[in-house]
Amino acid sequence: MDSGLVQDTSVAVNKSPDIFEKCLKFTKAKELISCGLYPFFRVIESAQDPEVTMNGRRMIMVGSNNYLGLTNHPKVKEAAIEAVKKYGSGCAGSRFLNGTLDIHVALEAKLARFMRKDAALIFSTGFQVNLGVISALTGKDDVVIIDKMDHASIIDGCRLSYGEVKKFRHNDMADLKRVLKENKDKSKLIVVDGVFSME
Repeated sequence: MDSGLVQDTSVAVNKSPDIFEKCLKFTKAKELISCGLYPFFRVIESAQDPEVTMNGRRMIMVGSNNYLGLTNHPKVKEAAIEAVKKYGSGCAGSRFLNGTLDIHVALEAKLARFMRKDAALIFSTGFQVNLGVISALTGKDDVVIIDKMDHASIIDGCRLSYGEVKKFRHNDMADLKRVLKENKDKSKLIVVDGVFSME
């Protein structure tokens, strides 16, 4: 039976904002660069040593992980050259699947002997260490307790584990004791930095 009415079958489409639109609106980095206050992506024109060249000027490097000055050591450079000659420029896969080379195994054995341990496992970055080790040690019912000034990679490793993350005030043992007491019925892992470098 035709009533003479036409039913509107169009569906209202809720237009969500373009994800790239917020990127185009972000101007803070350019503003900081124009003021000379942007500390990231500074170009180094020399080897990573205690002194580096930036914009043609020799400057003291205080932000590097090259604590022992080994990145430019002649023996380290020669070993790297020999490794590239034999193995190429990379592993072409993860250590877990097809990227474990005999030099990895030899290094781990040497480190284990040096540390007087049964075995050692090397990671490519500090972030990977924190993610791999912390998540291996903590389960969903555990608590990971961290110093508020721990390195960002430690915090990320804790957050990506299954454990619940609790913080205590920086270097404050009384506050750590409080957090421990509040979580006395749970298995706990306390993770602190060796060198607090985030500030």
